[in-house]
Amino acid sequence: MDKFGIFNLLSALTALRGEREDAPPPPPAPPQKAQPAQDAEMRKQRASTFLERHAAISRRIDRKNR
Repeated sequence: MDKFGIFNLLSALTALRGEREDAPPPPPAPPQKAQPAQDAEMRKQRASTFLERHAAISRRIDRKNR
């Protein structure tokens, strides 16, 4: 019986996994800077800006589809 390509692929992946386990782990990532906390007013302003843009785009699409 002929070997299928999937068996060759599995053999190659198994060999790669073995090589990867022998390699030392990568160094830990540097700590990320904490982003400043957003207060309620900033979040509300961003949300209203987003909703205004969405409404404007929606109106433009509705006008074109008439």
